[in-house]
Amino acid sequence: MDHRARQQWVIANILPHEAEVRGWLRRYVRSLSPADLDDLIQEAYSRLYYVDLGQIAGGRSYLFTVVRNLLNEQTRHARIVPMERLGEIEALRIPSEEPGIERKVGARQELERLERIVRTLPEQCRRAFEMQKFRGLSVRDIAAAMGISEKTVEKHLAVALAKVIRAMKEEGAGFQPATGASEYDIQSTD
Repeated sequence: MDHRARQQWVIANILPHEAEVRGWLRRYVRSLSPADLDDLIQEAYSRLYYVDLGQIAGGRSYLFTVVRNLLNEQTRHARIVPMERLGEIEALRIPSEEPGIERKVGARQELERLERIVRTLPEQCRRAFEMQKFRGLSVRDIAAAMGISEKTVEKHLAVALAKVIRAMKEEGAGFQPATGASEYDIQSTD
């Protein structure tokens, strides 16, 4: 990989996570001075120059791991290490990219809520919606499976989506449709 490509990769995959890593270090390794923190981040970037970037699966977790390893190296090579730093490094945990139990439970509840709402849809709307959203079928495939025109499938999907969005809004405060559907779009399909 040439210098320009490496630079673009770092800008896209590492740089967005630098502020988070800095905050993580300030929060958990309080014995680091601002200058030490800057040096640590700079050393992490310099290490990236010698690594095969194609082997890095996730820039965020890689950056956290490199910084933690650098802290361990500094501690091993230092003649004097503040006692508090040893405890801080030992307690330092790399944030996981896996969703926590709260997010998993919340996602499960949202899915159950969606399934409950979908069950209340008119039969044809429900079938079309389930085929598209849960089975990933195209409008053409849904039309063939249901023996109706593609235009009719589109109408069923529009009605189903409007009803699902409205029900989700009514049931849960703060729900916002992800696709930017406006209130006008939702009301005009009934």
